[in-house]
Order: sequence, then structure tokens, then C-alpha cells
Amino acid sequence: MVTTALDHAWNALLPGHRELGEDLLARWSQSSRYYHGVEHLTECLAALRFLGSSQRTEHVALWFHDAVHTNTPGTDELRSAELAETLLRSILPPAEVTEVSRLIRLTIDHAPLAGDTSGARVCDADLAVLAAPPARYLASVTQLRAETPTLSAAEWAQARLARLEQLLASDPLFHSPIARRAWTSSALSNLQDEFQQLKSPRHRP
Repeated sequence: MVTTALDHAWNALLPGHRELGEDLLARWSQSSRYYHGVEHLTECLAALRFLGSSQRTEHVALWFHDAVHTNTPGTDELRSAELAETLLRSILPPAEVTEVSRLIRLTIDHAPLAGDTSGARVCDADLAVLAAPPARYLASVTQLRAETPTLSAAEWAQARLARLEQLLASDPLFHSPIARRAWTSSALSNLQDEFQQLKSPRHRP
């Protein structure tokens, strides 16, 4: 069971703080979260392990990075960082709390500075779904669409095309060496396929 595995992961990460882990999992399990839910958290943590992370702050940052989700990009990450600062100040050393907050804020635009290895891994893990097998990638797009029920089909298509253009123009798309080698080709293929599909006349609203 996914939540059981996440329970174990949290308790190994911060032993003795089960209640905080349960609170975070309750947040990630909210019914309005079609994409930004436990599946995304699980995939992010798996991606971070694949990238070779051994830094506690990186794992904690991913646990918190979408802890607040109101489908308001930018604001959600800032509020998640503030939540982390509040809930972790009695658990982690001040320097680690500051680093966790910094890493969460990087997931707003996924643009860590050169040499920021922790930032690169966290940002890449958050975007790892871009390189998923096509079926999972398309499922993630469907989940994102479900989180924007107030948008018309035309508004969604316009917003999605803008996001795809932004991602396709990112150079680099991924920042850590392992992610660049392992994920760039698959991610670009997924993004380009979706972009062309949305631009196709038969798919226009």
C-alpha cells in the first residue's frame, strides 16, 4: 500500500515524529488532489533516490513541497515553505530548516543556480514525471486537468500550450548530471508529442 510505504519512509527519515508524517500524508491525500497527491510524492521520492541523494534536507523538502495545495502556483510553494519553517523549527537544526525552505521555494520555477547540487536534485525529482513512460505522462496531464475544473477546454489548452512552450525552451530541462543523461530524451519526446497534439486542428476546442 502506497501510504504504508510512505509511512515507513517518513519514520526512517525523521524517527520519533510520526504525528507530523501523518499530518503531511493527510494533506497529500486530500480528495481535490488528482495530480499533487500521494502518487506524485511517491514518484518524487523515488526519483530523488535514483539521483543519489543522501541529504536529509532534500527528502524533507519534497515531503513539504506541495504540502499546501490550492492550485495557486507560486503561492502554494511559498506557503508550503512557511509551513515547513513552522513545523520543523522544533525538530531540525535552524540551518536545516532554512535549507528545506530554500529547496521548496526552488520548485516554483525549477531554476537552481549552477553548482547548487541539492537544488538541482530536488527540482529534477519534482519534474521527473516528464520523463515517465508515455502512459503515465499522459495520465499526469489528465490529473492536472482535473485540478482545474473552472477552466474551459479552450482556456486549459491555451494554458497548457504556454506551459509546454516554457518547458521545451528550458535549457537545461534537468539540472543534475544523472537526470540530464537519463531523462532528457524521454521528457522532450513526451512534451513534443503533447505539444503537437494540442496544436493539431482536430484537437483544438
